[in-house]
Amino acid sequence: MSENPTAGPRPAEADEMSRVKDLPREVGVMLVTVGALGLVLPGVVGAPAAIAGGLVLWPGTFGTVEGWFERRFPKAHRKGLNQIHRYLDDLERRYPDLARGPDPEPDR
Repeated sequence: MSENPTAGPRPAEADEMSRVKDLPREVGVMLVTVGALGLVLPGVVGAPAAIAGGLVLWPGTFGTVEGWFERRFPKAHRKGLNQIHRYLDDLERRYPDLARGPDPEPDR
């Protein structure tokens, strides 16, 4: 039985996308910057990082772009999503407080 590519995202992909959408805005800016550099420099993440950063900063607009990209280029979308998640895993490993966000009231 083959999968229907127009049936929508699998549940695991939906969880992965919610992980990207829930990132802090600073990470979104960083992903957009890395994506812009990736379009110019070889060996750096390009469109996937720009789309992921856009999803963090402007979820309504980039949600439609991400949906189009997923339908038009499903293999590239899956590989790009895997690459973004490896990058996010590395960030969380290096900066564990990043996933929790800023403290509401820092101790002074």
